[in-house]
Amino acid sequence: IGIGGFKTAHAGWLTLMSPPTSDLGSRARHDIIVKHPFKKVYPKGMPASLDFNIGRFAPKDESAKLFREANILYWAKALLGLVYDVIDRTVAGASEPVPFNIPHVCFVEAGLALSYYQDGSKPASKVASACACFLLEEVISSRDNNFVKYIHNMDPNPLLD
Repeated sequence: IGIGGFKTAHAGWLTLMSPPTSDLGSRARHDIIVKHPFKKVYPKGMPASLDFNIGRFAPKDESAKLFREANILYWAKALLGLVYDVIDRTVAGASEPVPFNIPHVCFVEAGLALSYYQDGSKPASKVASACACFLLEEVISSRDNNFVKYIHNMDPNPLLD
């Protein structure tokens, strides 16, 4: 699908063995965006430019980066829910209606997927090690006219156009 400042994005689908009742992974072959972190590798002896190769992190570093991002998404979503609870209680208890529209924003539904490699050199080996980590995100339909992307990683300024 594309490349950002530090992750590549690919179309994918997700089927979980015990799916949740709603949200990401709640149906078979759930369309998702699969994001994989990368580092820019510039040609040796050349100054940093727009020309670079995509390099991968060691699995340990890759998973640490994505676990941090997923954890931030988790807490941000929880805190945003608390904010809207306070707003809803305040509006419900107000003597007059709010004189302005209160926007309802959200964070993308996301989760982590780890790819494991099982050592086949020992037939009875039960040891598997992670060889890649991916951030899975919900697909936001381009047909959804209500969607406005306010902030993204490359520029913290609101995108209100």
